[in-house]
Amino acid sequence: MIRVENVTKSYAKGKVKAVDNLNLHVRRGEIFGFIGPNGAGKTTTIKMLTGILAPDQGEIFVDGKNIKTNRLEVKRSIGYVPDNHEIYDKL
Repeated sequence: MIRVENVTKSYAKGKVKAVDNLNLHVRRGEIFGFIGPNGAGKTTTIKMLTGILAPDQGEIFVDGKNIKTNRLEVKRSIGYVPDNHEIYDKL
């Protein structure tokens, strides 16, 4: 289960909003996909769901656990396969 409540993420010191007040609930067993044009906030949202980026505002819950307060526990319960190798450079 994934629950996103009022999540916002900005870049350029708040000048560019990548995600603006997103609310989302994916129930257990559902399959969900992000589609949209470039710059719509898909990758930013996925990076927040996986704990790679922190939201500026709002709360994210994975399997009922808040990603802010249970970061390692949430990361143990998910998998992420990036479309490029940039994450490995940051590790």
